[in-house]
Amino acid sequence: MCTYNGVRFLDDQLASLAAQQRKPDELVICDDCSTDETVVTLRQFAARAPFPVHIHQNANRLRSTKNFERAISLCEGDIIALCDQDDIWDSRKISLTEECFLKNSNVDLVFTDAEVVDQAANPLGYNLWSTLKFDKALQRRIKSNDAFALLSEKQIVTGATMAFRAKFRDLVLPIPLDIPLIHDGWIALMISLVGDVDIIERPMIKYRQHQSQQLGAPTNDPSEVPTGIIERAKRPNSFAEEIKKLEAAYERILLHRKQFEPKHEEYLEHRLRHMQKRVEMSQGKFLGIPLALGELVRGRYHRYSNGFYSFAKDVFQSEK
Repeated sequence: MCTYNGVRFLDDQLASLAAQQRKPDELVICDDCSTDETVVTLRQFAARAPFPVHIHQNANRLRSTKNFERAISLCEGDIIALCDQDDIWDSRKISLTEECFLKNSNVDLVFTDAEVVDQAANPLGYNLWSTLKFDKALQRRIKSNDAFALLSEKQIVTGATMAFRAKFRDLVLPIPLDIPLIHDGWIALMISLVGDVDIIERPMIKYRQHQSQQLGAPTNDPSEVPTGIIERAKRPNSFAEEIKKLEAAYERILLHRKQFEPKHEEYLEHRLRHMQKRVEMSQGKFLGIPLALGELVRGRYHRYSNGFYSFAKDVFQSEK
């Protein structure tokens, strides 16, 4: 768990952890220089918690991604579950998540749906997956070992619902800051590159929406989105950002090839090459047309972009 000035909602989350049917083996908390009563609340909970609680206070503000990086590095268990300070966990979250890992030794990452609630924990009438348009068809892609391709296209894994095998810690850390993904998107992308992903098709947390949170669930009504929310479902807004993300993944897997064998390296290479070609087209004027035709014939527009729509867009830009 990462905390920062979270005392307003912290008691609810800590109580939900204590109420888990399957208690955690440890709770590792990294506090990012809170100035409210967060640390006092954490220490009071640690004194009565039915499991070990390790509280670490950062000397300097790390902010969300690097704070989670530190917390992950300090965990000692075989499975690491990420936890936000302002949510509320279903009492079966840990037990059902553990069950996924125990039933299938090939599963390396599990994530769940979440019920979106307001700041008073009242249901808002929709779940997180519906806002991310993570429908049954996309869920089947996850279950059919197509997770890496899907997670290359869009970010649908929310850290607060995610758990993964600790053996991948060396692969995902350090978490890069110069790519269009935060910690949860990066972790899910890298583990799906080398392992299998599973889902629990029910809400396992109450995902609280409030004005002071850093991240939240996108909605169809911009007026409902709290200030500062990053929409998880949006794609990188440029080829440069997409390429930077894919290059970071490729460079990282090269560093750990002996330890982790990539199952989807060919897809990664071809998707990266396709994006690089599309950049060339945008810069090459009439030379872009044969490049586009080549990508179309190879089927890369339909595999890595939006098919004929992306092809027509590139050809139109090349003719300018």
